[in-house]
Amino acid sequence: MGKELKVGTELDGDSHTITEEKLVAFERVVWHRVANVHSDPAVAKKVGMSRTIASGQNQLAFLHQLMESTFGDGWIYGGKIAARWVSPVYVDDVITPRALVKEIAEQDGRMRVHMDIWCTNQSGTKTALGSAQAYLQ
Repeated sequence: MGKELKVGTELDGDSHTITEEKLVAFERVVWHRVANVHSDPAVAKKVGMSRTIASGQNQLAFLHQLMESTFGDGWIYGGKIAARWVSPVYVDDVITPRALVKEIAEQDGRMRVHMDIWCTNQSGTKTALGSAQAYLQ
């Protein structure tokens, strides 16, 4: 981990541009589902949407990547996450996962980091909100 963590530290993950191809591929690889509002523009229009929207699992994957790249095994073996989706994510949106360290406390003989987490789009709109915990290595 390149930066020393303390309460108030902000973490920014890699930004991800949502493309139709990536959106469809993610749906097929992760879920093996039939065409739906996340993978097929025609289905999205049929149910009244103007276009496909990314599933919440897309953003969860971005948040997971931020946690794993920051905490490594401290995330893999003991990480916790809870998130909710608060604004739709569309094709051509650029999504960036972020976190803010709220507390660092000893738990079970190890230091555990408690964070607020969220994703923002290119306009700064929050698209996901939640919390996460991970152990320091």
